[in-house]
Amino acid sequence: MRKYLLSTSALAGAALLSSAAVADVSISGSFEWDYASKDSNLSVNDGNVMGHDQEVHINFTNKTDSGLTISATNQYKSSTGAMDDTSVSISGGFGTLTLGQTDGASDKYGMNALGLLAEEETGTLMTTGTDSTTASISTSTAGLDGNTNKISYHIPAVGGLTAGLSVTAGGISGDDDTTAVGFNYAVDAGGAAVTVGYSSSTQETTTGTDIDGTSMGVKIVMNGISIMATNGSYEASDEDRSTNAAGISYTLANGLTLGYATVKSEDDLDVGEEYTANHYEASYDVASGLTAVLNVSDFDYEVTAGNHEVTPVDQNGTITSLTLKASF
Repeated sequence: MRKYLLSTSALAGAALLSSAAVADVSISGSFEWDYASKDSNLSVNDGNVMGHDQEVHINFTNKTDSGLTISATNQYKSSTGAMDDTSVSISGGFGTLTLGQTDGASDKYGMNALGLLAEEETGTLMTTGTDSTTASISTSTAGLDGNTNKISYHIPAVGGLTAGLSVTAGGISGDDDTTAVGFNYAVDAGGAAVTVGYSSSTQETTTGTDIDGTSMGVKIVMNGISIMATNGSYEASDEDRSTNAAGISYTLANGLTLGYATVKSEDDLDVGEEYTANHYEASYDVASGLTAVLNVSDFDYEVTAGNHEVTPVDQNGTITSLTLKASF
């Protein structure tokens, strides 16, 4: 009886929706559990911690009679209740128009060698602002865009070229507006897949000093080996940072991936301010949808009296972490 009622209900629903657009719906999710042992010269950063992150993704896709593809993305961090990525995209022969709270051109086309690793550690609390020794330094070469409300346009692929533009409105006053552009160019060279990327972003500010950032680099993939070299820059009030990173990863036939990445960042306006980190990683696919990642990150942050940060202190140490990642 229950099956019959469900069947008749489905038929009635299909009849009601026959004249309306019916989207394809996909639901997926992920869960990450992390245990990290932190050995630092600062007691506030020393000790063992556990954490987790869980996300739910609900995506809708519909194709119109005119040939347009409309996709809606909804990503939620169910572990915190926060909205992560909520946007709609309209795609066709003209390219793709994306509206909503999502990454822009700076993140989409920027290059970051640390991206070859699954779970690299930044090494300190330097970018969180939660302790008195917080410093202002770049720890990667990634783009500057975040998941903020914006409008983006991406051209249709031309050979191996993809490119885009995004604009974020800062508010009624007209300040803090951000414009970002970027491109990737992919080509096959003697059996190696080579990708070159560049992105640039500018955020207007009321102080008169805009915040500018760039990200560029090259990635080569061949016979299970991936190699990247990237550079990033960041300019703002009292900030002129240059960051270089390089990485390599190799995936074995048994599902084990070994990786290494290194990053070095300097601020030319703060004499002696320098951040370096080396990341070593082993990632193993235990089963379909289940991955274990072991990561060891050595970091060193140096600063002198010429630095303008608030109560800056040298920081160094090692973080060893084990992460279990499940996807659904």
